[in-house]
Amino acid sequence: INYQDLVGTESGVVSIVGSGPSLKENWMELRDLDCDILACNASCQFLLERGIVPKYMMCFDADPLMLEFLTPHQEITYLIASRCPPKAFDILEGCKVVCWHASGDTNISELLTKHGKFEPMIAGGSAAVTRAMYVAPPMGYSTLHLWGVDSSFMNGDTHIRKSTTVEKDMHIMCNNRAFRCAPWMSQQAEDFKAMAPGLRDMGVKIVVHGDGLIPHLAKAMGFDVDGESRAKQLWRETKKKARILWSQL
Repeated sequence: INYQDLVGTESGVVSIVGSGPSLKENWMELRDLDCDILACNASCQFLLERGIVPKYMMCFDADPLMLEFLTPHQEITYLIASRCPPKAFDILEGCKVVCWHASGDTNISELLTKHGKFEPMIAGGSAAVTRAMYVAPPMGYSTLHLWGVDSSFMNGDTHIRKSTTVEKDMHIMCNNRAFRCAPWMSQQAEDFKAMAPGLRDMGVKIVVHGDGLIPHLAKAMGFDVDGESRAKQLWRETKKKARILWSQL
């Protein structure tokens, strides 16, 4: 099955779920939202372990590391980029698999033309979650809830499970707060900053959950964060700062 077969088949709300550490804290809120779920990378396994079956699982990494994220499940439709290792398709044999093409890959346009594949190439930045932000709207989804899309460390964690690489450290200021992050996280935040306004102009609503760099960036850009009013967001931030201050006494 190709991606264009999914265009226009969905509607309403979808939760795009990344592997950021905030998911460990708010996954129950995600469950209670009661909408379709598009899980990226390791977040799919995380949700399955908690009895939540995503409608879609998406991955576009070319690194064989992505093979660790795959758990065959008959109720899930797997959105696997053509750039992924061939073994990914072997692992998912017998499952519902949709192949899509990542715009920007070396010679991808020429290769598709050479093989007579006149299929769309999907843009969307450097991370699976930002690509998913471009994958979902053509399918028909008009509201995107982003979960586990942090782009920053949380209590020293970079992901919902231990990172397989040694992450470099840097700090970024956003909305009067310093965030510890890795260079790739900074790029993911830049991708969101570039992409989100265009989606909003197209009528796509974006709601961001969590307390990381991207949620704070989204707040500064005027997007809905955790479905809360600005007053409630400020109260939540005040309580968190108070807890941190109390813990240091």
